[in-house]
Amino acid sequence: MIVYTVTAIDLIGDPVLGSRRTPAIYTSLEDAVHAVKNNEGDIADNNLYQYAVIEETYLNKVRPDIDHETKKIWFKYNTVLDEFEECDPQRVPLTVTNLSGFGIG
Repeated sequence: MIVYTVTAIDLIGDPVLGSRRTPAIYTSLEDAVHAVKNNEGDIADNNLYQYAVIEETYLNKVRPDIDHETKKIWFKYNTVLDEFEECDPQRVPLTVTNLSGFGIG
């Protein structure tokens, strides 16, 4: 079964690897995108997280892109609007773009 994980990433606390957490997993890409764009459930955690990524993976897989190329959609948090805006992966810091998997816990 394919699922879509939402991972929030903070590059201020750890500028090299970024600290991350996975607040939600969805079975629908549309639901995942809607939740991230609208910062549902405070994905940004009171402005703590600057980026979010949706990764396509298989249910119960910890490292999504080990077996197949993973679809990733990147977002940057807009503090003024309190929402995430989709951003070009080229504008995401290189330190986090090629990391696979998501933050559990």
